[in-house]
Amino acid sequence: MVADNLNIIILSDHAPRSEWIQRGAALLETKGITTTIMLSSPSWRDELRSALPSADLLLVAPWTVPDIAMDDEFLDSALRLKAIGGTFDNRFSSFVSIDALTQRGIVLIDTSRSMTPTVAEFALAQTLNLLRDIPSAIALMRAGGWKRSSWDTLGYVYGDLADKKVGLAGYGSINRRYHQLIGGFGCPTAVYDPMLDKSRAERLGLTYTDSLEELAAASEIFVVGIPPLKSSLRAISKTVFDALPIGGLFILVSRMAVVDEPALWAAVNNRRLKAAVDVFSTEPVPADASFRFHPNVLATPHIAGEAFYCHDRCFYDACVDCLAAIEQQPRRFEAARIDATIYMGVDWSQS
Repeated sequence: MVADNLNIIILSDHAPRSEWIQRGAALLETKGITTTIMLSSPSWRDELRSALPSADLLLVAPWTVPDIAMDDEFLDSALRLKAIGGTFDNRFSSFVSIDALTQRGIVLIDTSRSMTPTVAEFALAQTLNLLRDIPSAIALMRAGGWKRSSWDTLGYVYGDLADKKVGLAGYGSINRRYHQLIGGFGCPTAVYDPMLDKSRAERLGLTYTDSLEELAAASEIFVVGIPPLKSSLRAISKTVFDALPIGGLFILVSRMAVVDEPALWAAVNNRRLKAAVDVFSTEPVPADASFRFHPNVLATPHIAGEAFYCHDRCFYDACVDCLAAIEQQPRRFEAARIDATIYMGVDWSQS
């Protein structure tokens, strides 16, 4: 089937999300008639109910989970629907059921991983900044100062990234991309991921470890890309921090929920770790939070993937994949049943 003469629904809400969808919406408009339903409208549920019977595709603005359950009544009326697409970060189970969609031949697209390259590049930037203490140098210049006789930070992991020992806690989409990005630096790289077996790790050029503690002991730069599952909450514990070398680098690119946060700040003080952290247990971070001002902490306000072009890409990719579903072509971001179950029981408000 050619993706043409389609009826397409877009569920959107307030700015800036309405700006994020413009490029994708323009693509959809070349394929048929689009109807945008604003979630801020008191009647949006009735509008959706009325539009569904003639809809071929349903798109949702990035990081939006509509406050409605697409139950059997809704889905039974959507006889033409072939795909639902959005950026849900696996938080779609209150909106749609993978099983119910599969029974009806409807594809679910979740483009959360479309953000992966941007987050991984940010993690690499954090690594390089910590290695050369660049933020401190900038602050010194802005304060009117000048370097000491040397800018070396002796006693810390410092200098070139080349040949540094890197440990990847988790080998999901972010750390996989980070591993690709450091490929030219010649870094011996170890990994811990229960979903990765030793033979596959070795084929990927990784040293396999049996625990987070073993990984930490083998790392000068420790990059956390573990998702917040019930089994992984606060998995980066005191024993892990104790295994890291004095003066090592700690990069957090997933969620603070996987870290024992008091143990992290204690390690910054007691083991002289340098930490780059972009996500926190409380956001916005309190103005008087001590780590804001710690010389060994590079704290950023949750910006690794928080960019217009990133959200724009997420929605555009959702549109591309939904059109691929119509044409029965391969999809990059099709959600599976495991995506619906893997995060069950996690309180996302605390992650």
